[in-house]
Amino acid sequence: MLLGVIGDDFTGSSDIANNLKKAGMSVGMYSGVPDNKMKLNKYNAVVIALKTRTIPIKKAILESVKALEWLKSKKCKKIVFKYCSTFDSTKKGNIGPVIDAIMKNLNVDFTIACPSFPDAGRTLYQGHMFVNGVPLNESGMENHPLTPMTDHNLVRWLNYQTNGKVDLINSVTIKEGAKSIKKRITELKKSNVKYAITDTLDNQDFDLICSGTDNLKFLTGGSGIALGLPKVFKKKGMLKKSNSKLPNVKGNTIILSGSCSLTTNEQVELYKKSNPSLFISPEELIKNENYHNEIIEWILRHSKKRPLIYSTALPKKVSLYQKKFGSKISSKIESLFQKIIKKIYKYNFNKIICAGGETSGAIVKALMIKELQIGEEISAGVPVMWEPEKNFKITLKSGNFGQKDFFSRALKKL
Repeated sequence: MLLGVIGDDFTGSSDIANNLKKAGMSVGMYSGVPDNKMKLNKYNAVVIALKTRTIPIKKAILESVKALEWLKSKKCKKIVFKYCSTFDSTKKGNIGPVIDAIMKNLNVDFTIACPSFPDAGRTLYQGHMFVNGVPLNESGMENHPLTPMTDHNLVRWLNYQTNGKVDLINSVTIKEGAKSIKKRITELKKSNVKYAITDTLDNQDFDLICSGTDNLKFLTGGSGIALGLPKVFKKKGMLKKSNSKLPNVKGNTIILSGSCSLTTNEQVELYKKSNPSLFISPEELIKNENYHNEIIEWILRHSKKRPLIYSTALPKKVSLYQKKFGSKISSKIESLFQKIIKKIYKYNFNKIICAGGETSGAIVKALMIKELQIGEEISAGVPVMWEPEKNFKITLKSGNFGQKDFFSRALKKL
């Protein structure tokens, strides 16, 4: 196998799988570490989707290293640790500790952090992250209920999380090409730097970065880097072509939205104007043990109308809910989504659209998804996927991804 990817959530994993396929690789995505009985020789790359972004650090390291050991057993030539393009983590977040654990396991002394994704509006300049031209900590991400980003200097942010030194490979060096990048890496290593944030202004930068790091066994970043990696393998004559297409699936459709990003709020508001939608009331969820049954009954009454169930709310409301009910409200909403999907799946709801990383992880877990094959792209970083054993299609959308009419676009693709 050429490439093994360890993703820290499900939407991000489908995001990088989509970009790998778009750039020419055959790729399979697995929920957790695959069973050793699974045949994987049809794929150039495998993405292992974990749910480690916001769990305790020790557990995140344990699960990530377990995935790494499996990829090593398949003799992957390069390993990528994939996290969000907006670097979702707190000062004491999991990104740095997981990177350190993987580096120690692989016995490597240097890697890059390349989180940006220009196609989705995420760019890096002088180590500072921008979202559609706005500093990361002013883009709405500062209000994220689980991983608020309060600084857009990612050199500084990664330094909080790691024991080693973090520095920068800036845009000037990158634009000069692969030789310049390699020279900069040599200089950084002589200064005992272990990690380098890479500026990225456009997709062409990924080609240069991947060529300049082709001798590194381990890379980290967002899904954008996947646009450059296949070209490196192709130049070496190692890439197999894939023309696989997903089959048609007939059945009912459900949209489940748990993300509270500004983008998803806009998407929900537009969709509910002309489609049946139901808001998950935190108050009702706390006090009513049968609330999930009431929601399921409502869904079944609208089964042919592609209903939307959402807990999506604006930051002020989210803050009020957290003050009133505490942090437990997030896990309760995830559990509710799981109860709903387990029940309605039996009623031929086999086309599913999920918005939000935590929501997507909960749904994948509830349905016991093992393998996902990658189909057509709906929006930058968001593909249609097919579960071959259970015969359903699903799309997992990161909160900040997609156009305002994303749900309508996704319905057409599914």
